[in-house]
Amino acid sequence: MTNSDTTLEVQRWIETTAGPVHLRELGTPTGSPLLFVHGALVDSHLWDGVADRAATLGYRCLLPTLPLGSHTRPMNPDADLDPPALADLAAEIVGQLGLRRVAVVGNDTGGGLSQILAARHPDLVRTLILTACDAYEQFPPRSLRAFFALGKAPGVLAFGGQLMRLRAARRFAIPRPLSHRGVGDEVIAGWTRSLRDPMLRRDTIKFFAGIDASHTLAAARQLRHYTGGALLVWGTDDRVFGLDLGRRLAADIPGARLEILDDCGAFVPLDAPDRVAGLIDECLTQ
Repeated sequence: MTNSDTTLEVQRWIETTAGPVHLRELGTPTGSPLLFVHGALVDSHLWDGVADRAATLGYRCLLPTLPLGSHTRPMNPDADLDPPALADLAAEIVGQLGLRRVAVVGNDTGGGLSQILAARHPDLVRTLILTACDAYEQFPPRSLRAFFALGKAPGVLAFGGQLMRLRAARRFAIPRPLSHRGVGDEVIAGWTRSLRDPMLRRDTIKFFAGIDASHTLAAARQLRHYTGGALLVWGTDDRVFGLDLGRRLAADIPGARLEILDDCGAFVPLDAPDRVAGLIDECLTQ
């Protein structure tokens, strides 16, 4: 993809069957579309560094904030927010934009959702790009299972939201196993603000309750027959998902390419945004 001087950013709300979803678009409106899928308790700003670079390369970057705990408007009370429903929600967003095929880029929980999306909507996914994420039996990952289980208990997320009012507490929100580089305090404050809203917590608890390895195991079986392109990017210091998980996925997805980056934790988009964007461009233009 050639460089472009046009890098427009547009923000809008998309009314879906599940409720309102905030979408940011960055880059060239006519460029090849990239759908970025974030993980739990963060929003689309996780991808800012990668999307900024991809936009300069001429891509159309689609950055929805899904109802995974850092969204800012509640979903419909009867909305299904389990992982297959969220994958369908992402597909609905793509359809509302009038797009037929996109490259899907996922990280963390969003990588698990991206696998489910590719399994359920294979004709929609041109290329599947996964950066250190849930897969197989690790949905949620072993190291975070207690956290997700605790998050479903009454009052826990509300307490966490109040605790995150403190700047000192926010300093520990993204520990080194997640990211070596981290993000600014303002971003973390934004990610945790939704925990203080009871309606948004309702959505988050519903999402937490739906996480189950049966979904990623089913997706993995389907992905053995996947015919699109596939790129996996893992960090050498990922102590949440681990390199073995990336290698296993690369072996099971036909034609998948695995890239291993030094000095990266689980949040590869934060630790190596330029390198991730470059690898995406290489994958889509080779």
